[in-house]
Amino acid sequence: MKTKRMTMLAVSMMILIAVPLVAQTVIPLAEDQNDLEFVGQFQTNGPDSLQFGYISRIEGLNNVFSGTPHNETTALFTFVTHATTYQLILNGPFRVVDRTGTTTIYLNNGPSDFNNPASFSQGTPIQTSTYRQHVIVNLNTLTFTTTHMNTITDTEMFSRNGVNYRLGHPNDMFRTSYQGVVNSLDPVNHVWFAGSAVGVH
Repeated sequence: MKTKRMTMLAVSMMILIAVPLVAQTVIPLAEDQNDLEFVGQFQTNGPDSLQFGYISRIEGLNNVFSGTPHNETTALFTFVTHATTYQLILNGPFRVVDRTGTTTIYLNNGPSDFNNPASFSQGTPIQTSTYRQHVIVNLNTLTFTTTHMNTITDTEMFSRNGVNYRLGHPNDMFRTSYQGVVNSLDPVNHVWFAGSAVGVH
């Protein structure tokens, strides 16, 4: 029995030595502060909505750009949302759209280009989440606001300046709000927005 215990202890020690723990910092999605700030565009095709862009600020990281100017060409973090409309309501000058979908945040390989939506998903996925989006479009001014609730389903470790990070935890939730403008000449392919997200607990 003693020999068996010693053997099990030796095996456990070998496993610990062979698979060292990797130190990492989890970036929390805290309440009542702008944890994430977004810049992006929409493309719609019937009920399908493609939303893509970059993250211009992450609370807890000092720099989210590789250089200047601060735009999609130097963004270190990008995002893509694939969503489907399940409800459309017209109320006077307001068009109300409800969607569900999935958002992925990437550590970008860059540079990205708004003329090439696929360039925003060319990096390594570091966070995925499900979401529900509520959009209110003012047809008189061609402006809109959105609110979404995201629930994180997966996070992957990434490194910046020698430090390992994760962006939130699975099952964490965050609320995102966008403000945007619709191009009257091309309302399908040119919809611009910016916004931010706060944690929900």
